[in-house]
Amino acid sequence: MQDGNLRRKPLPTLRTTSPVSIQRKSVEEPGNMEAKKSRSFSKALRSLSNSSMESLSPVPSKGSTSSRRLHKNHSGSGSMIDKIHRRVSSHSPMSTSPPKLSPIPLDVPYSAMEIIQHGPLKADISLLKARSEYLVLTNECLVRFGSLDAAKSSFPQLGQPANKRTNAANHSGNKPTAADLRVEMPLRNILAAFNEEGSSPRFGIEVWWASHWPKLSYCKTQLFFSLPHDRDRWLAEIQHACRMNLRKSPGHSLITDNLRTRIYHIVETCEPGASQQENKISIFPVAKRVIGMPQKSLSLDESLHPVDGPSYYVVLGPCMCYFLEVLKADVGVSAADLRVKVQSFGTVTITRFKASVASQEQRFVMSFRIPFGRETRLELASIHYRRVIETMTKLDRELKPMWPQHLQQDIFDVKGLPPPLQLTSGNDLGGLKRSLHAYCAAFHTQVPRWNIEWDAQSQATFRLLPSRSTPYSPLQLLAVFRALRYNSYFKALSFRDVDLTSLIGKHDYSQYGDAIVFNSLNGRRLSEEHYDLLVQAPVLVLEIHALLFSSESIRSIDLRNVLGPRAAASLPGRPKADPDYARKLTSEIFRPISWLLRYEACRCHSISLSGNLLLQSDVEDLANLLVLDYTYLKKLEVARCGMGDVGLTKFWTAISGQFSNLETLDTSDNQGTVKFEVLLNSLRELRAIKSLRIAGNTRLPPGVAMFDNEILGIWTLEELDLSNIALNDATVNQLAHYLRLPNSNDMQVLRLNNCGLTSRQVAHLFWEMGQARKITVHINGNRLDEGIDDLCEAISCGFGPWSLFIRMVEFNLETSYIKLLEALTANTTIQCLSLAGTTTIDSFSEEASGAVSNFFSKNDTVRFLDFSGFDAKLDDGHLGQDFSRALIGLRSNTRIQHLRVRSQMLNVNIGDLAEAISSNKTLHTLDCEGNGFNLSNFRHLVKHLADNTTIRYFSAFDDADFSRTVQKTVDQAIQIASSVRRQSVMSRFRSEKIPQSVSQPLAQQLKDGWEDSTQTMQQVLERNKLLYQEGQDGRQESMDLDNTPYGDDVFSRDFGGLALRAFRSSPRPTSWRGSSSNMDNLNKRASTISLATSMNLLLPDQNSKTSRSYSLVSSDGAGSPAVDSQSTESAIPTPPEPESPVEKEYSLGNQQEETAATDHSPEYDYTFSDARDRELKLDFQVHRRFWSEEAGLIEEEDHGVQVDERRSHE
Repeated sequence: MQDGNLRRKPLPTLRTTSPVSIQRKSVEEPGNMEAKKSRSFSKALRSLSNSSMESLSPVPSKGSTSSRRLHKNHSGSGSMIDKIHRRVSSHSPMSTSPPKLSPIPLDVPYSAMEIIQHGPLKADISLLKARSEYLVLTNECLVRFGSLDAAKSSFPQLGQPANKRTNAANHSGNKPTAADLRVEMPLRNILAAFNEEGSSPRFGIEVWWASHWPKLSYCKTQLFFSLPHDRDRWLAEIQHACRMNLRKSPGHSLITDNLRTRIYHIVETCEPGASQQENKISIFPVAKRVIGMPQKSLSLDESLHPVDGPSYYVVLGPCMCYFLEVLKADVGVSAADLRVKVQSFGTVTITRFKASVASQEQRFVMSFRIPFGRETRLELASIHYRRVIETMTKLDRELKPMWPQHLQQDIFDVKGLPPPLQLTSGNDLGGLKRSLHAYCAAFHTQVPRWNIEWDAQSQATFRLLPSRSTPYSPLQLLAVFRALRYNSYFKALSFRDVDLTSLIGKHDYSQYGDAIVFNSLNGRRLSEEHYDLLVQAPVLVLEIHALLFSSESIRSIDLRNVLGPRAAASLPGRPKADPDYARKLTSEIFRPISWLLRYEACRCHSISLSGNLLLQSDVEDLANLLVLDYTYLKKLEVARCGMGDVGLTKFWTAISGQFSNLETLDTSDNQGTVKFEVLLNSLRELRAIKSLRIAGNTRLPPGVAMFDNEILGIWTLEELDLSNIALNDATVNQLAHYLRLPNSNDMQVLRLNNCGLTSRQVAHLFWEMGQARKITVHINGNRLDEGIDDLCEAISCGFGPWSLFIRMVEFNLETSYIKLLEALTANTTIQCLSLAGTTTIDSFSEEASGAVSNFFSKNDTVRFLDFSGFDAKLDDGHLGQDFSRALIGLRSNTRIQHLRVRSQMLNVNIGDLAEAISSNKTLHTLDCEGNGFNLSNFRHLVKHLADNTTIRYFSAFDDADFSRTVQKTVDQAIQIASSVRRQSVMSRFRSEKIPQSVSQPLAQQLKDGWEDSTQTMQQVLERNKLLYQEGQDGRQESMDLDNTPYGDDVFSRDFGGLALRAFRSSPRPTSWRGSSSNMDNLNKRASTISLATSMNLLLPDQNSKTSRSYSLVSSDGAGSPAVDSQSTESAIPTPPEPESPVEKEYSLGNQQEETAATDHSPEYDYTFSDARDRELKLDFQVHRRFWSEEAGLIEEEDHGVQVDERRSHE
């Protein structure tokens, strides 16, 4: 007996129950019905006895008879296990004691039922007292009797029983005795009926049904027949009767309210927002099949009373499939107290769905598998199997709308199901968004950052954005790759700067080979040789192959810098540590592309691999591909790929094979160089080239021009980069001549960085360009002292480009720098100018400061300006401490919209920059990172920023240093406070740790100071953005806007930073100048956006008596004599930082009182938003400060009067 019980443990035999339908509202589950309970049934429920509520106690021994057992009065309501498992809620209408149940709950008497089929079951000859049982199928129920006589006593339609002792009342009252009744299964509660799948050679049927109300459980029984024909006939009749009953009462539901609530909660937890779309959630009661388990022969008493077991459900949400096992309970248990075992699977991870609709087979199999995981197989059965098939196929189509139909047929192996023709609606971007969310939900990962870019031909490019923190996990990357598979909406893919190393070297072996795409969307098949190469390939190889091959729509793929910091190459082409590792990684990216090109299996003609070190074997494969007749490439970028002399020479020798196709070529900044003769011969062959970037690829012989005059005359270049190549006069003259030709009218970018050019040579190029040439010229790092007068003359006359970058130029003579500034001041054609890192060897004089100030005040052309210095470990470049005084001219400037002044020591005198911000009316963005602002400086800047209504993007600090700078500020303040506490001589010789009661409030106050200023700045910028959208920001737009749409696009892209963000994120305002109607709207909102009110709302109150730490108090003092003065000649520095001696006189006597006053004020409760600070590039760093003798004590503090900068928000 014990062995039999152990064998039945995987799926316990369920007891006989008599379920009664309950009225339920149903939205999603199939076959829901609404049944009415008769008054007689209600009366029967009130008279239920305790004897029918059976516990989980073991099956009674053979010595007790069934009749005696059914009428035995138990001392309690069941076993202790039963009491714990039921857990009836106190809010349930049921009493705590089990209700009394009628042995026959059906309302329709047996005599009134229509008998569909009846017959004997096979007797179990293994039992000592084997009895032949009898089975009766009616239009209402399926009943299993102990004998034919028992069946006849209950159903008069079968004739008189052989036993004459049967009371006639059984026929009239239709109440068979408990000894005669075996198993009664109402058709409305049958979940599934299918062939028994045990290991015994018997021919049986397994039937599952729901237990009687109020129980929430399932029961099952096995019916065995002598012949397989009898089994098949009975199974067909049972299934047909169940379908007819379901059609007759379509509103019946087996899902109770508490269970439905719990299911919705489970789905909402995994798929936020799913509960708001209940019509997207489908619930199906199912039976869990156990295949191959030996079935123990049951004794008479054991087969008479099967026990209740757990119930099973398949739930289909918007993106997930759930398999639920609900342990035995009842309807009175609250939803939270239901014990539910949940298995969740992504719908898109289904690998096989096996079923049949041809033979009315209710069994089906679902297999799920995520990458790198094991397959999970669910063997189920349900009367609603057709609805499960329909819902699953529909979900699969909606979540993968672009996948071909034949792949769905491979997954859904359903016999008798015609090929589906389902057209999904509303699939923008090829259904990418929903597919990506479905895969991320299936893989239990966060959705990566991505966007859509459009090129000049209005073709959509999908771009995966780099992660803001840690690199993407393998499953996150696979979710993107699988969502893009077969998506023919996009023509280009970009993974630029995304770290793909988490997938390097990983293998995923699937049983069905779904990882390898061997059929494209258009029916193209891989060759056997190509398929054999992919069988043992890593995951990344397979995914890149799938992206390019599956849809056949991808024409361009951007894989620049995708190997992370460990494998990245540093400029100018020299790799960082571990180059062998980096080259091995790149091979997994390059191999699938080379295989597709070799076997002519893709249409991608634009490949960007820059920044990824290539193996020598990969370079040779690429060179061999370039000379093939069927290879067609329009764009090839292999800059910073670590190619040496041999590899680069092989590449340039083979590049001539693409002479008629190649339009874009980039081999810049590789390790090796090519002989000039090899390079010249290959360049002569290129006929269609438009973008040529060969920085550092060769060395020019003296007196020999770079290009062949004949081939240069037919080129229509758009971009040319000859940086890091020492250009001679012959090449400069050749370029100047080309700039005169009509062929050069399409040129947009010319890069001549570090070419050893003189100002005389640059002037020659500018004169040939003509005036206001719409081209961007980079002449960084050249020797511009020589011939500076010629260059200044050309610039003054307006000859040259409209966008000029002169970075990292160190003038030996300050007069040369001043002449350049004077020429730029007089220029009327340059709209984008960068002088970042350009300085003089000597210190910045007053004359140079005046030249910069005149440029700010008098130039009315430049709209994008970069006047930054630079900081390096071994060198730095600043215009000096007096540069801030030159910003006085910015107050009257009406043209500059985007200004960048990084690393120019503006913290020495913050007043000039603050006044310029307050007075300027045209700036849109201001980037002043790296200037060592302390908290006082920053608060003063924010105070004056509130006076400005045009600046929408402002950045004063670098991202990486915020936490370190704040912690440094806290540590310094605590150290100073600790030194102040030592009063005796002995205290100087012993280590004293400052108590937490003092250090914690002090640290919190310092952090609050940064947070307060940051929030105030964010509020000001949000206000200005709103004003810009409405055209009410008070800008003085005196410029001609004819060319701004094109110019802003070009300048923002070249300038980058905040200017690019402002251009991409902000729409053009509805009105550039205020109208009467707009002014009316502005007046209505004056309480939130007017200058006076905004200052009162955003800035602290000077009258507040709440004290703060010195660092916060002193910031207001920074604006009194030092920065609020109209005179800028004195250059009075801002108040000192914590390391100043002034800090040592700060008293901690009332520290706790100050903290208490601060904590109880609601206006001090700020929430620091890290995400927005990162978005606005807010961070803080400290640099050296310059102190003059005027940096003394502030009078108010010296006399003990604490000046608080906070203002209450009234």
